[in-house]
Amino acid sequence: MAQLLLTQIIELLAISPLIAIGLNRPDYKRKYLILFTAFFVVYSCLLYFPSWMPSLRIIEGEWNWSGKIYGIAGSLLFLLVFRKELGDHNFITFRQRSNSLKPQLIITILAFVVAVVLAVLAVMKSGERSEYFLFQFTMPGPDEELAYRGIILGLLSNTLKSRIHIRNISLGNPALLITSILFGLGHSFQIDPQWGVHQNWVEFFSSFAFGMLLGWLTLRSGSILMAIMIHDLINVIPLLIVWSK
Repeated sequence: MAQLLLTQIIELLAISPLIAIGLNRPDYKRKYLILFTAFFVVYSCLLYFPSWMPSLRIIEGEWNWSGKIYGIAGSLLFLLVFRKELGDHNFITFRQRSNSLKPQLIITILAFVVAVVLAVLAVMKSGERSEYFLFQFTMPGPDEELAYRGIILGLLSNTLKSRIHIRNISLGNPALLITSILFGLGHSFQIDPQWGVHQNWVEFFSSFAFGMLLGWLTLRSGSILMAIMIHDLINVIPLLIVWSK
């Protein structure tokens, strides 16, 4: 558990400069940053609970089914208590903003092509196919989109500027950047039980880019619905193409 807490501290420190630059002074509300930090820490812990206490496993398997289920439950509980705090940036809805469908479809097609190329380059173990496919089709989309694009992006959007600049250079939406960085680090950065530090930069940049795409779609449509669907489809359809060969 100490390794996970240190991991979370390092990840929060990594995005702290963007938070400092992006604060909507003097109107920012500290409660959103507190809620964001608390949710991020608790959510990350929920994902690892089954590893710390095997008795808490709900579903046995090679993949972290139970951790994902606890993550989803934690996000839903947070929404039950703090839903009003998301205010105008509540993306947890089926309603889509007008004129958002066409750009979403274009971006989805481009992302799918990239995902197919990456899947062709991947080496899959045949014995893991059934469980891996079922896991990817059901867990990552609802869990990660609810947490990252639904709650984290919403909370940060309530207290950060819509766009930041360094001199005359626009860095874009700080809430989107921060959410995508955390998403990338969550898939690439790890401190093992022997305190070894591991950072996979290829995984970071690919997850960061994917997070930017899903975050952009969420901001454009005002909903995480398309992000969930695209997340799961991009995960599984390229695998089916590769496995069918």
